[in-house]
Amino acid sequence: MPIRRARALAVSFVFAAALCAASGGVAPANAGDARQIVAGSRVVAIADRVAHDAVTGADRAVEPAYQIPDQNLPAGTVALAPAGSAMVTSTYVSVPVAIRVNGKLATTVVAGYRVTTFVHTAVATHDLAPGAVLSLDDVALARVASNGRPAVGFEALVGRKLNVATPKGTALYVEQTMPNPLVKPGQAAILVIHDGPVALTADVVARTGGAMGDTVTVVNPGTQRAIAAIVTGPNRVELTLPTGAQ
Repeated sequence: MPIRRARALAVSFVFAAALCAASGGVAPANAGDARQIVAGSRVVAIADRVAHDAVTGADRAVEPAYQIPDQNLPAGTVALAPAGSAMVTSTYVSVPVAIRVNGKLATTVVAGYRVTTFVHTAVATHDLAPGAVLSLDDVALARVASNGRPAVGFEALVGRKLNVATPKGTALYVEQTMPNPLVKPGQAAILVIHDGPVALTADVVARTGGAMGDTVTVVNPGTQRAIAAIVTGPNRVELTLPTGAQ
């Protein structure tokens, strides 16, 4: 390279470096590159109203599925509004929120919500051990989050034997229990016959066994007559005659 050309390049380099140093070494930013932060809480404030309007009823509730982050957007006048209709299912709600800057759509943020449905079902009133025979003191109705299974009334459980340990407040289901035979085949029992205001008792022998509320067959040893009656307690069955029966 000729000496004269090399010297000219060196001078140009030094001159450019001086200009860069004088300007702080950074070119001025364009006005169009200015940014602003839009808080995620502003999106949530709008989405919350939409989600709660979409899910109604005393036994349904919504809660955020995740946190909405702050949005880094171009500078300008910001406006937020729902973007169309929310998507609603039995377990989830999606709420799109449009963010506009100076009237132009900058982004759409989707807020998600979990939907919880509550049912009134039987629960343990205290810790229950396997083998416990359920009574009215052991079971109560309570409002709990649904797991998709039908609610169970306490009347379907009382008198049955529990198969598994059940902590206080835990929902109880019939399949967690087994019948607790109160009347066994071949054992003596008391038969109570209700005829209007009159109640008669007789000693009988059970031909079949059953738990509380089951229908069993009992036999009068004297007459050998078989009667179907309902189990109402240990070795106790009852029969209510229809009105007008002889």
